[in-house]
Amino acid sequence: MTIANQENKILSDLFRREQVKMTAVLCRHFSLKDIDLVEDIIAETFLRATEVWPQNGIPENPSAWLYTVAKNIAKDGFRKKTSETKKINNVLNTNIEEPKDISFEESLISDSHLAMIFAVCENTISPKSRVCLSLQILCGFSVEEIGFALHSNKEAVKKILFRAREQLRQSKFEIKDLTIDEIKLRMDSVLLTIYLLFNEGYSSKTKDSVIRIDLIKQAMNLGLSLTQTESTKTPELFALMSLFCFQASRLESRTNTQGSVVIFTDQDKSKWDQNLIQKGNEFFLEAFSTTSRSRYHYEAAIAYWHTQEGSLEKWKYILNLYDNFLETYNSPSVFLNRVFAYSKVYGKQKALNEMENYQDYKNRDYHSLLGYLYSNSNSELASLHYQKAIQKTKSKKEIAVLEQKIKELNSNAFRE
Repeated sequence: MTIANQENKILSDLFRREQVKMTAVLCRHFSLKDIDLVEDIIAETFLRATEVWPQNGIPENPSAWLYTVAKNIAKDGFRKKTSETKKINNVLNTNIEEPKDISFEESLISDSHLAMIFAVCENTISPKSRVCLSLQILCGFSVEEIGFALHSNKEAVKKILFRAREQLRQSKFEIKDLTIDEIKLRMDSVLLTIYLLFNEGYSSKTKDSVIRIDLIKQAMNLGLSLTQTESTKTPELFALMSLFCFQASRLESRTNTQGSVVIFTDQDKSKWDQNLIQKGNEFFLEAFSTTSRSRYHYEAAIAYWHTQEGSLEKWKYILNLYDNFLETYNSPSVFLNRVFAYSKVYGKQKALNEMENYQDYKNRDYHSLLGYLYSNSNSELASLHYQKAIQKTKSKKEIAVLEQKIKELNSNAFRE
């Protein structure tokens, strides 16, 4: 890798990681309605890095360098913005307060991030707009990533974001201490944002790397922060944290040394993090201490069974959970996952009959599942569906897995 490419890679990684932190702190320092100003400050900061680093070399602490530059740009911007106001106040013989210093301490970043998500999840904005705004502004998602997360197209997401940003500019959104009732009203949107953030980290549909550890850590840290406050300790939160722990426990086994995806049945179970599984069990017990049941409860329970040994009996439990899950949360992904579980209990041929009831959009997961279900009975049709799945994904790692499945089908057909 050339020096120029190395600098570009470092900048790209830093932008994805630090942009979110800068946005949270700067928006808290100014206000949510000044989001355009905040984004300009961040863009100018990274622009200066692209100009300075090639000449002077990458700083010993790149993040600290970016924070210092961002603070200076913000101060300059504030001075220019208030210069006329100062002149008027001097004439009137009154004082104007200097802005408080901007701090990028880790504890403040964490507090600002969570406070910003709660602020964006203001009840006057529609639920979908809240989540879209949170994912873009406070999680650093691109429009494409938001579209994948919400099963929506890019144009629809752009329209939602445009309207929501207009509301931010025109309203008096502010970071403030919320009442318990206000917290309760916003919790669903906050939890969904954190859930979608984790999902993109756990199985990215848009990046070359399937697993994005930075997003997983970000989501888990936000969730852990919520467990520290009485008003946010809900069964839904504990279920979500249980799900995160169970899923994260298998991260090391999900890819091989080349970075290729390893399917669940081929994973090295000795690599599973038993400490995370134990922590997941603790959250699991907290989540099920009441009769409340949410989508996170079902997903946590399913993830729990995936950490257990066994074959047919385990899949029977999982299928039963999906049956109940589907009754309360009818979505394409839940339907397709239920069919996969059904195939584990009753066989691929019977599962194909279940697919006849599917009436939603036919995405990558739909064709991939059909490829799997046809793999024993009709290799040509299975291969066709795997090819369609390849056409509907941009992830190079996922494409590699699907291409390998086609090769295996062709190899088996040749032997026969």
